[in-house]
Amino acid sequence: MAVIIDNSQRALKKYEAEPLAIKSQGGKFAQDFYSPFGPQIAKARLSDTLIEQLNSQVDAEFSRNESLQSGREVILPDSLVSAGGDASLGYILAQHIMGYAEETEGQKVKSLEYETLWAVSQYANTPSPMHFHSTDISGVFYLKVPELNESEACEQTRNYIGGRKAGYLNFMTGGKQAFNKSLMSVKPEVGDLYIFPGWLLHGVEAFAGEGERRSVAFNANVTF
Repeated sequence: MAVIIDNSQRALKKYEAEPLAIKSQGGKFAQDFYSPFGPQIAKARLSDTLIEQLNSQVDAEFSRNESLQSGREVILPDSLVSAGGDASLGYILAQHIMGYAEETEGQKVKSLEYETLWAVSQYANTPSPMHFHSTDISGVFYLKVPELNESEACEQTRNYIGGRKAGYLNFMTGGKQAFNKSLMSVKPEVGDLYIFPGWLLHGVEAFAGEGERRSVAFNANVTF
């Protein structure tokens, strides 16, 4: 007896969000709140050992490019990305990227290809305006974060548009719409890794304070 499979239902299933409540409101008229729609963002934590190793390697890359000033940016060579086998940056990131892709798409990744990995060094009053990438998946993780000037920054009543100047990483989708959340802001922390669709608008606001904000960003494509 033939079994008929409805492929249209299977194809639709991967776009269906789980009805999980993000918060609850108590009281006499208690209710739960859901936020099921929109792009998925993954967050992971890289080891202190890897962060320390990468800082040393990025220092060496910057020293080989002495003409770079404030707002330095350098592409990481393949030799650095792949050095160390299963302990390499390329391998560790690949595991997180494939885990993200497989969880969100519900399919096994057959291959992953990096387009570029690059280190970015920024100082006070240096933003990275909202932008997107052309690859399937993008991501960023932090090697150094600055000491913020608390008298000017980190005002929780402000957002990046209102001049918070705390160096937050901002994600945006859609626009200002009633009953909708379209902006997520996160404070960078050393070792934090974020993975997201390349088309998702993202940027980093300027910060007021001392020290360096150093990150590594990457673009990758996957096939299923």
